[in-house]
Amino acid sequence: MTASKTLFRATRSETRADVTDRAAREIIDAEAAARNQRIARLRSLRLQSEAAARQVSKAKPAAKPRKKAG
Repeated sequence: MTASKTLFRATRSETRADVTDRAAREIIDAEAAARNQRIARLRSLRLQSEAAARQVSKAKPAAKPRKKAG
């Protein structure tokens, strides 16, 4: 049996509402897991980018302010 056939198969004690509820919850949980993975990946990329930017800013010496003529 494939996963799609067993995913929505109801037992005798389940009503149509129970089947729909279970299927909807499985879909929502899968979407939430995918969203959390995407957030974690983007967060790590952002932190790496910020760390690289900090390294670049530390490597550059501070510019001296120009004196005004006059």
